[in-house]
Amino acid sequence: MFKHIYLFCILFITSTITYAEDLTDIEISAPSEANSIVNNEAISDVKTRNIVDGGDLLQSINGVNVIRRGGHGLDPVVRGQSDQRINTFIDGAMIYGSCSVKMDTASTYINAESYDTVTVIKGTQSVMFGSGGTGGVVSFKRVTEPYSSIDGSPFKMKFGQTFDGNSETFSSIADITYSNGTSYIRLNGNYTEAGNYETGTGLKLQSEYKTSNSSLILGTRLDDGSKVELTYTDNRQDDVGYPGLPMDINYSYADIYNFKYYRVVPFGIFSSMRVEAFNSDMSHLMDNYVMRTTDTMKTYASSDTYGWRIHGALDNDARMGIDYEHNTRDAEQNMIIMGTNRHLTYMWPGVEISKLGIFYEKDMMMSNEQIISYGIRWDQVEADATRATDVPAGGNGNQVSANSLYTDHYTGTVTASKRDWDSFSGFLRLQDTYGPMSKYYISASFNERTPDATELFHAKNSMAMGAKYRNRHVGNPNLDSEKHLTMELGAEEMIAGNHINASIYFTDIDDYITTYRVSDGTYDNSVNDARVYKNVDATIWGYEFSLSRDLTQNVKTKLNLNYTNGNDDTQNRPLPQIMPLSGNIVLDYATISSNYGLRVNFSGSQDRFDSRVLDTGKTGGYTTIDLFAGFELAPGMDLNFGVSNITDKRYSSHLSNANVLDASATKVDEPGRSIWGSVIYDF
Repeated sequence: MFKHIYLFCILFITSTITYAEDLTDIEISAPSEANSIVNNEAISDVKTRNIVDGGDLLQSINGVNVIRRGGHGLDPVVRGQSDQRINTFIDGAMIYGSCSVKMDTASTYINAESYDTVTVIKGTQSVMFGSGGTGGVVSFKRVTEPYSSIDGSPFKMKFGQTFDGNSETFSSIADITYSNGTSYIRLNGNYTEAGNYETGTGLKLQSEYKTSNSSLILGTRLDDGSKVELTYTDNRQDDVGYPGLPMDINYSYADIYNFKYYRVVPFGIFSSMRVEAFNSDMSHLMDNYVMRTTDTMKTYASSDTYGWRIHGALDNDARMGIDYEHNTRDAEQNMIIMGTNRHLTYMWPGVEISKLGIFYEKDMMMSNEQIISYGIRWDQVEADATRATDVPAGGNGNQVSANSLYTDHYTGTVTASKRDWDSFSGFLRLQDTYGPMSKYYISASFNERTPDATELFHAKNSMAMGAKYRNRHVGNPNLDSEKHLTMELGAEEMIAGNHINASIYFTDIDDYITTYRVSDGTYDNSVNDARVYKNVDATIWGYEFSLSRDLTQNVKTKLNLNYTNGNDDTQNRPLPQIMPLSGNIVLDYATISSNYGLRVNFSGSQDRFDSRVLDTGKTGGYTTIDLFAGFELAPGMDLNFGVSNITDKRYSSHLSNANVLDASATKVDEPGRSIWGSVIYDF
C-alpha cells in the first residue's frame, strides 16, 4: 500500500499545473475519439430488436461479433479477440467473470435496459482503461444527473415490457429517478424469464434462463459543481442452459459497488479530476444435473475484484493517472465417482492477480486540421496460485493438486510460483481533418497482455482412462506475456452523397497465447489429449467498412462489412474462432413518430479453422432477413416490434460452440423465426 501511495506522490511532484478542463459523466477522451474506431451508442437507440445481454447489444456495432454457447451469455469478439483480451467496465468497475469456460463473460452481467450508454474502443487507441485490452475496451454506463423538472415533478420514470415469441421470453423493466435539483436517487431493475428457443429446423435447444438486475444510485452536486455518486448493483442469473457446454449455470450472482467523485475545480497538479473505487463479488455454480438427466459434475467458483482509479486533466490536451485492481478466483471441481461425490481439484487454485498502472496521454494540435495524439502506460502485474500445492481431502486417486496436473501435462517438473511482469503499452496517432465529414488517421500501437487466471493456473482433472483425458483443461504457469504491435489506417469521407467510414489494421503478435492438444486433435487416449496452452507467434489483420446514404428525406440505407484474418505463424495454421466476412444491409424509413425497416444479415463461409479445441470445422455462409417497425403511441410511449429471421432459416455462426447435447446439430444454431415486441413508457 505504501508503494502505491509513493508512486502517486511522484505523479504530483513531477507535473505542473496548467489550464482547467471540466469533466462530465463522459470519460476524459481525446478529440480523436470521434473517428471510426470508437463507437458511442445510446442503448435506447437500439430499437430494431430486443437485447438478451451486453454481448448481444454489442452486435449492433460493426466489427463486433459474438460466440454463442446458449440463449444467454453471448461472448463478444472484437477484431478476432475476446474474453480477457477485451477490458470490460460496468459503471467504471473492471469486471471478470466467475466461470473458467466463459459461461459468464463480463458483458453477461448487463441487462441492457438498466444502462444508458455503451462505448467501444477498438484496439489500443487509449491507455486509460486498464492493463492489456489488446482487442479493445467496452464500457457500459448509467448516466444520472440532478435536475429540476419543468412541470414541477421531481420524478422521472420508465416502465416497459418486452417479449420474444420464439423462446417465450418476457422481460419487465422499471427505472425511477427522484431529484431535488441538487441530489438524486435512482432505482432501476428488470426481470427476464426465457424458455428454450427453436432453431430453423424446429430443434428446441436447451437455452432457457432467468435473470434479474436491480440497482440503487445515490448522487449529489457539491457547491463547487463537483459530483459524488454511490452505486450498488445486484445481478442474478438462474438455471441458464448451455447446449454448447458440458454443464449449465445453476446460479451466477454478482454484487457490484461503485464510488465516484468527479471534481471540476483545480486540485494539486490537476485542473479537474476523477476518483473512482469499485468492488465486485461474484459466486457461481455450474452442474450437469439440475437441467439435465445426468448427475456427475458440479463446480463452485467465485471471482472477487476490487480496485480504484485516479485520473485527471493537466490542461485542455493532456491526461494522466494511476489505477489499481486485485482479482481473486477460486473454483472447486467436483465429480460423482462410483456413487460418491469427490472434490477432484482446486480448478482455480486460489488465483490472485493484481495490477498497478500509471498512464499519460496528450493531444498536440499541429494545425487547425492536424492533431497528433500519443499515450504511454506502465503496469506492474503480479500473479500467484496460493493453493496450487493443496490436495482435496478424500484419498481418491483422482483427487490431485494443481501442481501435479501441471507436471503431468508439460515437459519437466512444472509447478506454480509467484509471477510478476513489468508491462508497457502505448500508441501514436496522426489525424487530419480536411472537411466537415472528411478525415483520415494513421496509428501505431504497442500493447503487452499478461496471461489470465485460466491460461496460467487452470487445473481441471478427469479420470485417467481412454477418452476421458480429452476432458482435462490445464493451464501453463510458465507462459510469457503477449506483445501486440499494431498499425492501422482509417478514413471518413463523403463520396457522391455516400457517407463512408473505413479502417484497415494489421497486428503482429509475439508470444500469442493459444490453446491446443499435444495429440493435435487426433486423440491417442493419453495425457496428450488434454487441452493445454503455449506461446506462439501470430498475426491478425482485417478491415471494417460502413457506407450510409440518404435516399430521400425519410429513407436511409446503410451497408456494414467487417473481415478478420488470424494466423498462427509458428505452426503455419489459422487461429481459432476468427469470423469470416460478415455484415448487414439496412433500409429504414422514418418519420417524426414512426419508423419501418428491413435488415439483411449475411456471413461468408469460413474454411480457415483450427478444430483441435475451439472450432468445429468449416462453416457455411448464410443470409437472413429481419423486419422491424416502431411507433410513438403517445408522448414518451414507444411501441417497437418485428420479425427476426423471417424465412426461418437454420444457420450458425462460425464462432458458435459445438452442440454437445443434440445429435442432430453440429454447432449451437441461431434462433429460427421469431416475432418480438416491446412497449416502453418514459415520462
